[in-house]
Amino acid sequence: MKLTTRFFIQILLCLFTCFISTIAIWGQSNDFQHQKDSLLKVITSTKGEEKLKTYETLARLQFPDEETDLMLQYVSEFIREARKQQNKKYESKACKAELVCLWNYLKHDEFERKANEYLPFIKKNGTRKDYYDVYTLQIQLSGRNGNNKRSIEGAKQMYEEAKQENCLYGVAHATNLMARIYTMEERYDEAEKYFRETIQNALKLIKEESDLANYFLASTGYNGLVTILNNQGKINECLSLMPIWKKHAIAFEKTFGYPDPFLVYYYKCCACICIDNKKYDEAELYCDSMEPMIIPIELHYIWDIKFRICEERNEYDNAIKWLDKDIDECSNLGEFSYMVILLKKKAHILRKMRRTEESYSVFETAVQLSDSIRLAENNAQLDEIRTQYEVDKHIAREEYLHNYLLFAIGSCILLAIALGGWMHYSRKITKKNRTLAQQIKELTIQQEELINEMLTKTSFSPHFLNETTSVADNNLCVESRMDKLCIAVRDLLLKDKIYRNPALTQELVIESLGTNRRAFTEAFEHCLKMQFKDYVNFLRLKDAIQLLEQSDLSIEEISEIAGFGTVQTFRNQFRDKYNMAPKDYRNSIKTPSSSFRA
Repeated sequence: MKLTTRFFIQILLCLFTCFISTIAIWGQSNDFQHQKDSLLKVITSTKGEEKLKTYETLARLQFPDEETDLMLQYVSEFIREARKQQNKKYESKACKAELVCLWNYLKHDEFERKANEYLPFIKKNGTRKDYYDVYTLQIQLSGRNGNNKRSIEGAKQMYEEAKQENCLYGVAHATNLMARIYTMEERYDEAEKYFRETIQNALKLIKEESDLANYFLASTGYNGLVTILNNQGKINECLSLMPIWKKHAIAFEKTFGYPDPFLVYYYKCCACICIDNKKYDEAELYCDSMEPMIIPIELHYIWDIKFRICEERNEYDNAIKWLDKDIDECSNLGEFSYMVILLKKKAHILRKMRRTEESYSVFETAVQLSDSIRLAENNAQLDEIRTQYEVDKHIAREEYLHNYLLFAIGSCILLAIALGGWMHYSRKITKKNRTLAQQIKELTIQQEELINEMLTKTSFSPHFLNETTSVADNNLCVESRMDKLCIAVRDLLLKDKIYRNPALTQELVIESLGTNRRAFTEAFEHCLKMQFKDYVNFLRLKDAIQLLEQSDLSIEEISEIAGFGTVQTFRNQFRDKYNMAPKDYRNSIKTPSSSFRA
Protein backbone atom coordinates (compact mmCIF):
# COMPACT_ATOMS: atom_id res chain seq x y z
CA MET A 1 0.00 0.00 0.00
CA LYS A 2 1.32 3.43 -0.94
CA LEU A 3 2.35 5.80 1.82
CA THR A 4 -0.21 8.46 0.73
CA THR A 5 -3.04 5.89 0.74
CA ARG A 6 -2.13 4.65 4.22
CA PHE A 7 -1.94 8.21 5.49
CA PHE A 8 -5.37 9.00 4.01
CA ILE A 9 -6.94 5.92 5.67
CA GLN A 10 -5.43 6.87 9.05
CA ILE A 11 -6.95 10.34 8.76
CA LEU A 12 -10.37 8.87 7.99
CA LEU A 13 -10.11 6.51 10.99
CA CYS A 14 -9.20 9.40 13.29
CA LEU A 15 -12.12 11.49 12.02
CA PHE A 16 -14.50 8.56 12.46
CA THR A 17 -13.28 7.98 16.05
CA CYS A 18 -13.73 11.64 16.91
CA PHE A 19 -17.23 11.60 15.39
CA ILE A 20 -18.28 8.54 17.41
CA SER A 21 -16.87 10.04 20.64
CA THR A 22 -18.70 13.31 20.00
CA ILE A 23 -21.97 11.48 19.38
CA ALA A 24 -21.55 9.47 22.62
CA ILE A 25 -20.83 12.56 24.71
CA TRP A 26 -23.69 14.45 23.09
CA GLY A 27 -25.99 11.50 23.78
CA GLN A 28 -25.01 11.39 27.45
CA SER A 29 -25.45 15.14 27.73
CA ASN A 30 -28.88 14.93 26.11
CA ASP A 31 -29.90 12.10 28.43
CA PHE A 32 -28.89 14.13 31.50
CA GLN A 33 -30.66 17.23 30.16
CA HIS A 34 -33.81 15.21 29.50
CA GLN A 35 -33.81 13.80 33.05
CA LYS A 36 -33.25 17.23 34.56
CA ASP A 37 -36.02 18.88 32.50
CA SER A 38 -38.47 16.09 33.34
CA LEU A 39 -37.81 16.39 37.07
CA LEU A 40 -38.15 20.19 36.99
CA LYS A 41 -41.55 19.84 35.30
CA VAL A 42 -42.69 17.41 37.99
CA ILE A 43 -41.53 19.83 40.71
CA THR A 44 -43.61 22.67 39.28
CA SER A 45 -46.72 20.50 38.97
CA THR A 46 -46.74 18.63 42.29
CA LYS A 47 -47.12 19.45 45.97
CA GLY A 48 -46.45 17.93 49.37
CA GLU A 49 -44.18 14.92 49.90
CA GLU A 50 -44.24 14.01 46.18
CA LYS A 51 -42.52 17.32 45.43
CA LEU A 52 -39.86 16.63 48.07
CA LYS A 53 -39.21 13.16 46.63
CA THR A 54 -38.67 14.71 43.19
CA TYR A 55 -36.23 17.24 44.65
CA GLU A 56 -34.36 14.34 46.28
CA THR A 57 -34.07 12.55 42.91
CA LEU A 58 -32.86 15.77 41.26
CA ALA A 59 -30.19 16.21 43.95
CA ARG A 60 -28.78 12.75 43.13
CA LEU A 61 -28.09 13.61 39.48
CA GLN A 62 -24.45 14.05 38.44
CA PHE A 63 -24.32 17.65 37.27
CA PRO A 64 -21.36 18.71 35.08
CA ASP A 65 -18.73 20.97 36.66
CA GLU A 66 -19.91 24.01 34.72
CA GLU A 67 -23.36 23.68 36.33
CA THR A 68 -22.12 23.59 39.94
CA ASP A 69 -23.92 26.79 40.93
CA LEU A 70 -27.16 25.55 39.35
CA MET A 71 -26.94 22.30 41.32
CA LEU A 72 -26.41 24.22 44.58
CA GLN A 73 -29.39 26.41 43.70
CA TYR A 74 -31.68 23.34 43.31
CA VAL A 75 -30.43 21.92 46.63
CA SER A 76 -31.14 25.24 48.37
CA GLU A 77 -34.68 25.15 46.93
CA PHE A 78 -35.00 21.59 48.26
CA ILE A 79 -34.10 22.81 51.77
CA ARG A 80 -36.51 25.76 51.60
CA GLU A 81 -39.39 23.54 50.41
CA ALA A 82 -38.76 20.99 53.20
CA ARG A 83 -38.75 23.77 55.80
CA LYS A 84 -41.89 25.28 54.29
CA GLN A 85 -43.67 21.92 54.65
CA GLN A 86 -42.12 21.47 58.12
CA ASN A 87 -40.93 18.03 57.06
CA LYS A 88 -37.80 17.48 59.19
CA LYS A 89 -37.09 14.06 57.66
CA TYR A 90 -36.71 15.51 54.17
CA GLU A 91 -35.01 18.63 55.50
CA SER A 92 -32.23 16.44 56.91
CA LYS A 93 -31.95 14.68 53.52
CA ALA A 94 -31.71 18.07 51.80
CA CYS A 95 -29.02 19.24 54.25
CA LYS A 96 -27.01 16.10 53.52
CA ALA A 97 -27.45 16.63 49.75
CA GLU A 98 -26.09 20.18 50.02
CA LEU A 99 -23.07 19.07 52.07
CA VAL A 100 -22.27 16.23 49.63
CA CYS A 101 -22.56 18.68 46.74
CA LEU A 102 -20.17 21.15 48.42
CA TRP A 103 -17.74 18.29 49.10
CA ASN A 104 -17.86 16.97 45.53
CA TYR A 105 -17.27 20.41 44.05
CA LEU A 106 -14.33 21.09 46.46
CA LYS A 107 -16.04 24.00 48.24
CA HIS A 108 -14.38 22.93 51.46
CA ASP A 109 -14.62 26.16 53.47
CA GLU A 110 -18.36 26.42 52.89
CA PHE A 111 -18.74 22.70 53.63
CA GLU A 112 -16.97 23.06 56.97
CA ARG A 113 -19.12 26.04 57.99
CA LYS A 114 -22.42 24.37 57.08
CA ALA A 115 -21.45 20.94 58.43
CA ASN A 116 -21.13 22.43 61.93
CA GLU A 117 -24.68 23.81 61.53
CA TYR A 118 -26.34 20.82 59.81
CA LEU A 119 -24.74 17.85 61.57
CA PRO A 120 -26.62 18.17 64.92
CA PHE A 121 -29.91 18.62 62.99
CA ILE A 122 -29.25 15.50 60.83
CA LYS A 123 -28.40 13.52 63.96
CA LYS A 124 -31.66 14.49 65.59
CA ASN A 125 -34.02 14.22 62.61
CA GLY A 126 -32.29 12.09 59.94
CA THR A 127 -31.16 8.49 59.68
CA ARG A 128 -28.05 7.16 61.42
CA LYS A 129 -26.60 6.37 58.00
CA ASP A 130 -26.99 9.95 56.71
CA TYR A 131 -25.48 11.29 59.92
CA TYR A 132 -22.37 9.11 59.82
CA ASP A 133 -21.89 9.67 56.07
CA VAL A 134 -21.65 13.43 56.66
CA TYR A 135 -19.63 12.95 59.87
CA THR A 136 -17.09 10.90 57.88
CA LEU A 137 -16.70 13.68 55.28
CA GLN A 138 -16.18 16.24 58.05
CA ILE A 139 -13.40 14.19 59.65
CA GLN A 140 -11.71 13.63 56.28
CA LEU A 141 -11.76 17.40 55.71
CA SER A 142 -10.16 18.06 59.09
CA GLY A 143 -6.99 16.35 57.87
CA ARG A 144 -6.78 18.04 54.45
CA ASN A 145 -3.64 20.02 55.42
CA GLY A 146 -1.81 16.97 56.72
CA ASN A 147 -3.33 17.33 60.20
CA ASN A 148 -3.57 13.59 60.79
CA LYS A 149 -3.62 13.99 64.56
CA ARG A 150 -6.87 15.96 64.35
CA SER A 151 -8.37 13.37 61.99
CA ILE A 152 -7.44 10.52 64.34
CA GLU A 153 -9.01 12.31 67.30
CA GLY A 154 -12.18 12.90 65.28
CA ALA A 155 -12.34 9.28 64.14
CA LYS A 156 -11.87 8.01 67.71
CA GLN A 157 -14.61 10.33 68.95
CA MET A 158 -16.89 9.07 66.16
CA TYR A 159 -16.01 5.47 67.10
CA GLU A 160 -16.97 5.98 70.76
CA GLU A 161 -20.19 7.79 69.83
CA ALA A 162 -21.24 5.04 67.41
CA LYS A 163 -20.43 2.36 69.98
CA GLN A 164 -22.54 4.05 72.64
CA GLU A 165 -25.44 4.26 70.17
CA ASN A 166 -24.81 0.63 69.11
CA CYS A 167 -24.61 1.83 65.48
CA LEU A 168 -22.46 -0.68 63.60
CA TYR A 169 -22.51 1.48 60.43
CA GLY A 170 -20.87 4.36 62.32
CA VAL A 171 -18.33 2.05 63.96
CA ALA A 172 -17.35 0.62 60.57
CA HIS A 173 -16.85 4.09 59.09
CA ALA A 174 -14.75 5.15 62.10
CA THR A 175 -12.47 2.09 61.93
CA ASN A 176 -12.09 2.56 58.16
CA LEU A 177 -11.06 6.20 58.68
CA MET A 178 -8.52 5.30 61.37
CA ALA A 179 -7.05 2.52 59.25
CA ARG A 180 -6.57 4.83 56.24
CA ILE A 181 -4.95 7.57 58.34
CA TYR A 182 -2.60 5.11 60.05
CA THR A 183 -1.66 3.75 56.62
CA MET A 184 -0.68 7.26 55.46
CA GLU A 185 1.50 7.58 58.58
CA GLU A 186 3.02 4.12 57.87
CA ARG A 187 1.78 2.84 61.24
CA TYR A 188 0.96 -0.48 59.66
CA ASP A 189 0.22 -2.55 62.78
CA GLU A 190 -2.54 -0.17 63.87
CA ALA A 191 -3.80 0.17 60.30
CA GLU A 192 -3.98 -3.62 59.94
CA LYS A 193 -5.98 -3.92 63.18
CA TYR A 194 -8.58 -1.35 62.10
CA PHE A 195 -8.86 -2.65 58.52
CA ARG A 196 -9.65 -6.10 59.92
CA GLU A 197 -12.26 -4.58 62.23
CA THR A 198 -13.75 -2.64 59.28
CA ILE A 199 -14.11 -5.85 57.24
CA GLN A 200 -15.68 -7.68 60.19
CA ASN A 201 -18.20 -4.88 60.82
CA ALA A 202 -19.00 -4.44 57.11
CA LEU A 203 -19.72 -8.16 56.68
CA LYS A 204 -22.13 -8.00 59.63
CA LEU A 205 -23.86 -5.03 58.00
CA ILE A 206 -24.13 -6.92 54.69
CA LYS A 207 -25.89 -9.80 56.47
CA GLU A 208 -28.42 -7.31 57.84
CA GLU A 209 -28.82 -5.35 54.57
CA SER A 210 -27.26 -5.86 51.10
CA ASP A 211 -26.61 -2.15 50.70
CA LEU A 212 -24.04 -0.73 48.26
CA ALA A 213 -22.40 1.37 51.00
CA ASN A 214 -21.90 -1.74 53.17
CA TYR A 215 -20.29 -3.63 50.27
CA PHE A 216 -18.01 -0.67 49.55
CA LEU A 217 -16.89 -0.60 53.19
CA ALA A 218 -15.90 -4.28 52.98
CA SER A 219 -14.15 -3.72 49.63
CA THR A 220 -12.10 -0.78 50.93
CA GLY A 221 -11.20 -2.88 53.98
CA TYR A 222 -9.93 -5.79 51.85
CA ASN A 223 -8.02 -3.44 49.55
CA GLY A 224 -6.36 -1.54 52.41
CA LEU A 225 -5.50 -4.68 54.37
CA VAL A 226 -3.94 -6.49 51.39
CA THR A 227 -1.98 -3.36 50.46
CA ILE A 228 -0.36 -2.91 53.87
CA LEU A 229 0.32 -6.64 54.24
CA ASN A 230 2.05 -6.56 50.85
CA ASN A 231 4.03 -3.45 51.86
CA GLN A 232 5.29 -5.28 54.94
CA GLY A 233 6.25 -8.38 52.94
CA LYS A 234 3.62 -10.59 54.61
CA ILE A 235 3.06 -12.52 51.41
CA ASN A 236 1.55 -15.63 53.02
CA GLU A 237 -1.10 -13.58 54.81
CA CYS A 238 -1.84 -11.80 51.52
CA LEU A 239 -2.26 -15.11 49.71
CA SER A 240 -4.64 -16.43 52.38
CA LEU A 241 -6.75 -13.25 52.19
CA MET A 242 -7.05 -13.07 48.39
CA PRO A 243 -9.63 -15.93 47.98
CA ILE A 244 -11.83 -14.32 50.66
CA TRP A 245 -11.66 -10.98 48.85
CA LYS A 246 -12.47 -12.72 45.54
CA LYS A 247 -15.52 -14.39 47.12
CA HIS A 248 -16.70 -10.97 48.31
CA ALA A 249 -16.27 -9.51 44.79
CA ILE A 250 -18.35 -12.35 43.30
CA ALA A 251 -21.10 -11.70 45.88
CA PHE A 252 -21.00 -8.00 44.97
CA GLU A 253 -21.52 -8.72 41.26
CA LYS A 254 -24.36 -11.16 41.98
CA THR A 255 -26.09 -8.60 44.18
CA PHE A 256 -25.78 -5.50 42.01
CA GLY A 257 -25.35 -6.93 38.51
CA TYR A 258 -22.01 -5.27 37.77
CA PRO A 259 -18.41 -5.91 38.94
CA ASP A 260 -17.09 -4.50 42.19
CA PRO A 261 -15.06 -1.36 41.28
CA PHE A 262 -12.44 -2.49 43.80
CA LEU A 263 -11.92 -5.69 41.77
CA VAL A 264 -9.33 -3.68 39.83
CA TYR A 265 -7.26 -3.37 43.00
CA TYR A 266 -7.76 -7.07 43.67
CA TYR A 267 -6.23 -7.95 40.29
CA LYS A 268 -3.46 -5.40 40.89
CA CYS A 269 -2.57 -6.98 44.26
CA CYS A 270 -2.65 -10.46 42.70
CA ALA A 271 -0.32 -9.32 39.94
CA CYS A 272 2.13 -7.75 42.42
CA ILE A 273 2.19 -10.91 44.51
CA CYS A 274 2.83 -13.00 41.38
CA ILE A 275 5.74 -10.72 40.42
CA ASP A 276 7.23 -11.06 43.92
CA ASN A 277 7.03 -14.83 43.45
CA LYS A 278 8.45 -14.60 39.90
CA LYS A 279 5.21 -15.85 38.32
CA TYR A 280 5.28 -13.35 35.48
CA ASP A 281 2.85 -15.14 33.15
CA GLU A 282 0.18 -15.18 35.85
CA ALA A 283 0.84 -11.49 36.54
CA GLU A 284 0.18 -10.71 32.86
CA LEU A 285 -3.11 -12.62 33.03
CA TYR A 286 -4.21 -10.45 35.93
CA CYS A 287 -3.28 -7.36 33.88
CA ASP A 288 -5.50 -8.63 31.08
CA SER A 289 -8.35 -9.10 33.59
CA MET A 290 -7.94 -5.53 34.82
CA GLU A 291 -7.93 -3.88 31.41
CA PRO A 292 -11.66 -4.17 30.46
CA MET A 293 -12.88 -2.73 33.76
CA ILE A 294 -10.30 -0.03 34.46
CA ILE A 295 -11.06 3.62 33.73
CA PRO A 296 -8.60 5.47 31.46
CA ILE A 297 -7.21 7.59 34.29
CA GLU A 298 -6.09 4.42 36.13
CA LEU A 299 -4.36 2.69 33.19
CA HIS A 300 -1.04 3.48 34.84
CA TYR A 301 -1.74 0.56 37.23
CA ILE A 302 -1.41 -1.83 34.28
CA TRP A 303 1.60 0.00 32.86
CA ASP A 304 3.40 -0.09 36.22
CA ILE A 305 2.86 -3.84 36.54
CA LYS A 306 3.96 -4.56 32.97
CA PHE A 307 7.04 -2.41 33.49
CA ARG A 308 7.96 -4.46 36.56
CA ILE A 309 7.45 -7.71 34.65
CA CYS A 310 9.69 -6.54 31.79
CA GLU A 311 12.34 -5.29 34.20
CA GLU A 312 12.37 -8.62 36.09
CA ARG A 313 12.70 -10.49 32.77
CA ASN A 314 15.49 -8.12 31.64
CA GLU A 315 13.35 -7.07 28.68
CA TYR A 316 14.58 -3.50 28.94
CA ASP A 317 13.25 -2.23 25.60
CA ASN A 318 9.68 -3.21 26.57
CA ALA A 319 10.22 -1.80 30.07
CA ILE A 320 11.14 1.56 28.52
CA LYS A 321 8.00 1.40 26.33
CA TRP A 322 5.68 1.03 29.33
CA LEU A 323 7.55 3.71 31.26
CA ASP A 324 7.15 6.15 28.38
CA LYS A 325 3.37 5.53 28.33
CA ASP A 326 3.20 6.23 32.05
CA ILE A 327 5.37 9.34 31.73
CA ASP A 328 3.18 10.76 28.94
CA GLU A 329 0.04 10.13 31.01
CA CYS A 330 1.59 11.85 34.06
CA SER A 331 2.48 14.83 31.87
CA ASN A 332 -1.11 15.06 30.57
CA LEU A 333 -2.61 14.82 34.05
CA GLY A 334 -0.07 17.16 35.66
CA GLU A 335 1.21 14.46 38.06
CA PHE A 336 4.74 15.83 37.98
CA SER A 337 5.91 14.42 41.33
CA TYR A 338 5.21 10.87 40.17
CA MET A 339 6.71 11.74 36.79
CA VAL A 340 10.05 12.48 38.51
CA ILE A 341 10.04 8.95 40.00
CA LEU A 342 9.29 7.41 36.58
CA LEU A 343 12.07 9.41 34.89
CA LYS A 344 14.56 8.17 37.48
CA LYS A 345 13.40 4.60 36.84
CA LYS A 346 13.94 5.15 33.13
CA ALA A 347 17.44 6.49 33.73
CA HIS A 348 18.18 3.43 35.84
CA ILE A 349 17.02 1.07 33.06
CA LEU A 350 19.05 2.98 30.45
CA ARG A 351 22.12 2.62 32.61
CA LYS A 352 21.52 -1.15 32.78
CA MET A 353 21.38 -1.10 28.97
CA ARG A 354 24.76 0.72 28.96
CA ARG A 355 23.19 3.75 27.24
CA THR A 356 25.09 6.01 29.61
CA GLU A 357 24.75 9.35 27.82
CA GLU A 358 21.01 8.91 27.35
CA SER A 359 20.71 7.83 30.98
CA TYR A 360 22.42 11.02 32.14
CA SER A 361 20.14 13.08 29.89
CA VAL A 362 16.95 11.54 31.28
CA PHE A 363 18.21 11.83 34.83
CA GLU A 364 18.97 15.51 34.30
CA THR A 365 15.40 16.01 33.04
CA ALA A 366 14.07 14.37 36.21
CA VAL A 367 16.23 16.61 38.38
CA GLN A 368 15.12 19.72 36.52
CA LEU A 369 11.47 18.75 36.89
CA SER A 370 11.94 18.05 40.57
CA ASP A 371 13.59 21.45 40.95
CA SER A 372 10.66 23.19 39.26
CA ILE A 373 8.25 21.53 41.74
CA ARG A 374 10.18 22.49 44.85
CA LEU A 375 11.09 25.91 43.39
CA ALA A 376 13.71 27.88 45.30
CA GLU A 377 14.33 25.25 47.99
CA ASN A 378 16.31 23.01 45.64
CA ASN A 379 18.08 25.57 43.44
CA ALA A 380 21.42 25.14 45.20
CA GLN A 381 21.11 21.35 45.14
CA LEU A 382 20.32 21.35 41.41
CA ASP A 383 23.37 23.52 40.66
CA GLU A 384 25.54 21.10 42.58
CA ILE A 385 24.11 18.14 40.67
CA ARG A 386 24.69 19.87 37.35
CA THR A 387 28.29 20.74 38.29
CA GLN A 388 28.95 17.21 39.48
CA TYR A 389 27.38 15.85 36.31
CA GLU A 390 29.68 17.98 34.10
CA VAL A 391 32.72 16.75 36.05
CA ASP A 392 31.71 13.09 36.04
CA LYS A 393 30.99 13.12 32.32
CA HIS A 394 34.69 13.78 31.51
CA ILE A 395 36.07 11.12 33.84
CA ALA A 396 37.03 7.84 32.20
CA ARG A 397 34.68 4.92 32.87
CA GLU A 398 37.50 2.82 34.36
CA GLU A 399 38.36 5.50 36.91
CA TYR A 400 34.70 5.92 37.82
CA LEU A 401 34.32 2.19 38.41
CA HIS A 402 37.56 2.08 40.40
CA ASN A 403 36.49 4.91 42.70
CA TYR A 404 33.04 3.42 43.09
CA LEU A 405 34.54 0.06 44.05
CA LEU A 406 36.85 1.63 46.65
CA PHE A 407 33.96 3.56 48.13
CA ALA A 408 31.80 0.43 48.33
CA ILE A 409 34.58 -1.60 50.01
CA GLY A 410 35.29 1.17 52.54
CA SER A 411 31.60 1.55 53.35
CA CYS A 412 31.22 -2.20 53.84
CA ILE A 413 34.21 -2.31 56.19
CA LEU A 414 32.93 0.59 58.28
CA LEU A 415 29.48 -0.92 58.36
CA ALA A 416 30.87 -4.30 59.44
CA ILE A 417 32.87 -2.70 62.26
CA ALA A 418 29.88 -0.67 63.45
CA LEU A 419 27.61 -3.72 63.25
CA GLY A 420 30.10 -5.88 65.14
CA GLY A 421 30.43 -3.30 67.90
CA TRP A 422 26.70 -2.92 68.18
CA MET A 423 26.16 -6.71 68.32
CA HIS A 424 28.82 -7.11 71.03
CA TYR A 425 27.30 -4.34 73.14
CA SER A 426 23.79 -5.67 72.59
CA ARG A 427 24.77 -9.21 73.66
CA LYS A 428 26.49 -7.87 76.76
CA ILE A 429 23.47 -5.84 77.80
CA THR A 430 21.11 -8.74 77.01
CA LYS A 431 23.16 -11.16 79.12
CA LYS A 432 23.24 -8.72 82.03
CA ASN A 433 19.49 -8.11 81.80
CA ARG A 434 18.73 -11.83 81.72
CA THR A 435 20.81 -12.41 84.86
CA LEU A 436 19.11 -9.55 86.66
CA ALA A 437 15.69 -10.72 85.48
CA GLN A 438 16.32 -14.24 86.80
CA GLN A 439 17.40 -12.84 90.18
CA ILE A 440 14.28 -10.66 90.29
CA LYS A 441 12.10 -13.65 89.44
CA GLU A 442 13.63 -15.77 92.21
CA LEU A 443 13.27 -12.90 94.68
CA THR A 444 9.62 -12.47 93.67
CA ILE A 445 8.95 -16.17 94.29
CA GLN A 446 10.45 -15.87 97.78
CA GLN A 447 8.39 -12.77 98.48
CA GLU A 448 5.23 -14.55 97.33
CA GLU A 449 5.96 -17.43 99.73
CA LEU A 450 6.41 -14.98 102.62
CA ILE A 451 3.14 -13.25 101.74
CA ASN A 452 1.28 -16.59 101.58
CA GLU A 453 2.74 -17.54 104.95
CA MET A 454 1.64 -14.21 106.42
CA LEU A 455 -1.90 -14.66 105.02
CA THR A 456 -2.25 -17.96 106.93
CA LYS A 457 -1.26 -16.44 110.28
CA THR A 458 -4.01 -16.07 112.88
CA SER A 459 -1.86 -14.22 115.40
CA PHE A 460 1.28 -12.13 115.29
CA SER A 461 2.02 -12.20 119.06
CA PRO A 462 1.13 -15.65 120.42
CA HIS A 463 3.88 -15.51 123.04
CA PHE A 464 2.15 -12.65 124.80
CA LEU A 465 -0.98 -14.71 125.55
CA ASN A 466 -1.52 -17.87 127.59
CA GLU A 467 -4.34 -20.21 128.30
CA THR A 468 -5.13 -18.66 131.69
CA THR A 469 -5.67 -15.18 130.23
CA SER A 470 -9.36 -14.38 130.04
CA VAL A 471 -11.17 -12.86 127.08
CA ALA A 472 -11.74 -9.62 128.94
CA ASP A 473 -8.06 -9.47 129.79
CA ASN A 474 -7.22 -10.11 126.14
CA ASN A 475 -9.25 -7.11 125.05
CA LEU A 476 -7.44 -4.93 127.59
CA CYS A 477 -3.97 -6.31 126.83
CA VAL A 478 -1.76 -4.00 124.72
CA GLU A 479 -0.22 -6.92 122.92
CA SER A 480 -3.66 -8.31 122.06
CA ARG A 481 -4.82 -4.99 120.64
CA MET A 482 -1.61 -4.73 118.63
CA ASP A 483 -2.13 -8.25 117.33
CA LYS A 484 -5.67 -7.41 116.16
CA LEU A 485 -4.40 -4.23 114.54
CA CYS A 486 -1.66 -6.23 112.76
CA ILE A 487 -4.27 -8.65 111.38
CA ALA A 488 -6.47 -5.74 110.23
CA VAL A 489 -3.50 -4.08 108.48
CA ARG A 490 -2.52 -7.41 106.95
CA ASP A 491 -6.03 -7.98 105.57
CA LEU A 492 -6.31 -4.47 104.12
CA LEU A 493 -3.02 -4.73 102.26
CA LEU A 494 -2.80 -8.39 101.28
CA LYS A 495 -6.46 -9.39 100.93
CA ASP A 496 -8.22 -6.15 99.98
CA LYS A 497 -5.13 -4.93 98.04
CA ILE A 498 -5.79 -1.28 98.89
CA TYR A 499 -2.23 -0.49 97.82
CA ARG A 500 -3.48 -0.48 94.20
CA ASN A 501 -5.12 2.88 94.91
CA PRO A 502 -2.60 5.53 93.70
CA ALA A 503 -4.01 8.04 96.19
CA LEU A 504 -3.39 5.73 99.19
CA THR A 505 -1.67 7.36 102.17
CA GLN A 506 -0.83 6.21 105.68
CA GLU A 507 -3.35 8.69 107.10
CA LEU A 508 -6.17 7.15 105.05
CA VAL A 509 -5.36 3.67 106.42
CA ILE A 510 -5.15 4.96 110.00
CA GLU A 511 -8.50 6.68 109.60
CA SER A 512 -10.15 3.57 108.13
CA LEU A 513 -8.84 1.43 111.03
CA GLY A 514 -9.99 3.96 113.67
CA THR A 515 -6.63 4.02 115.46
CA ASN A 516 -3.87 6.56 116.01
CA ARG A 517 -0.60 7.11 114.19
CA ARG A 518 1.63 5.80 116.99
CA ALA A 519 -0.29 2.56 117.49
CA PHE A 520 -0.49 2.01 113.72
CA THR A 521 3.26 2.60 113.22
CA GLU A 522 4.19 0.24 116.08
CA ALA A 523 1.80 -2.46 114.86
CA PHE A 524 2.87 -2.09 111.23
CA GLU A 525 6.59 -2.35 111.93
CA HIS A 526 5.99 -5.19 114.44
CA CYS A 527 3.82 -7.09 111.94
CA LEU A 528 5.52 -6.43 108.59
CA LYS A 529 9.05 -5.44 109.68
CA MET A 530 9.01 -2.50 107.27
CA GLN A 531 7.83 1.08 107.05
CA PHE A 532 4.41 1.73 105.45
CA LYS A 533 5.68 3.53 102.30
CA ASP A 534 8.37 0.91 101.61
CA TYR A 535 5.94 -1.99 102.04
CA VAL A 536 3.31 -0.45 99.73
CA ASN A 537 5.97 0.05 97.02
CA PHE A 538 7.15 -3.52 97.58
CA LEU A 539 3.62 -4.88 96.98
CA ARG A 540 3.08 -2.69 93.91
CA LEU A 541 6.39 -3.82 92.40
CA LYS A 542 5.49 -7.47 93.07
CA ASP A 543 2.18 -7.06 91.19
CA ALA A 544 3.91 -5.17 88.39
CA ILE A 545 6.46 -7.98 87.95
CA GLN A 546 3.66 -10.56 87.66
CA LEU A 547 1.91 -8.41 85.06
CA LEU A 548 5.12 -7.96 83.08
CA GLU A 549 5.67 -11.72 83.04
CA GLN A 550 2.12 -12.95 82.49
CA SER A 551 0.34 -10.35 80.36
CA ASP A 552 0.64 -8.29 77.18
CA LEU A 553 -0.52 -5.09 78.91
CA SER A 554 1.37 -1.89 78.14
CA ILE A 555 3.70 -0.28 80.70
CA GLU A 556 1.13 2.51 81.18
CA GLU A 557 -1.67 0.00 81.92
CA ILE A 558 0.51 -1.98 84.34
CA SER A 559 1.47 1.23 86.16
CA GLU A 560 -2.21 2.10 86.60
CA ILE A 561 -3.27 -1.39 87.76
CA ALA A 562 -0.40 -1.74 90.27
CA GLY A 563 -1.26 1.65 91.79
CA PHE A 564 1.77 3.79 90.96
CA GLY A 565 -0.32 6.64 89.62
CA THR A 566 2.07 7.71 86.87
CA VAL A 567 4.28 5.78 84.47
CA GLN A 568 7.32 7.82 85.45
CA THR A 569 6.88 6.90 89.13
CA PHE A 570 6.61 3.22 88.18
CA ARG A 571 9.75 3.37 86.05
CA ASN A 572 11.73 5.22 88.73
CA GLN A 573 10.68 2.80 91.50
CA PHE A 574 11.41 -0.24 89.34
CA ARG A 575 14.83 1.07 88.25
CA ASP A 576 15.81 2.10 91.81
CA LYS A 577 14.83 -1.32 93.18
CA TYR A 578 16.07 -3.65 90.44
CA ASN A 579 18.56 -1.57 88.43
CA MET A 580 16.76 -2.09 85.10
CA ALA A 581 13.73 -0.75 83.23
CA PRO A 582 10.35 -2.58 83.24
CA LYS A 583 10.48 -2.96 79.46
CA ASP A 584 13.94 -4.57 79.62
CA TYR A 585 12.71 -6.98 82.30
CA ARG A 586 9.77 -8.09 80.15
CA ASN A 587 12.03 -8.61 77.11
CA SER A 588 14.48 -10.64 79.20
CA ILE A 589 11.86 -12.98 80.70
CA LYS A 590 10.12 -13.84 77.38
CA THR A 591 7.36 -15.96 78.88
CA PRO A 592 4.15 -16.86 76.97
CA SER A 593 1.42 -14.27 77.58
CA SER A 594 -1.55 -15.17 79.74
CA SER A 595 -4.27 -13.22 81.46
CA PHE A 596 -3.60 -11.72 84.90
CA ARG A 597 -6.41 -11.55 87.38
CA ALA A 598 -6.29 -8.29 89.26
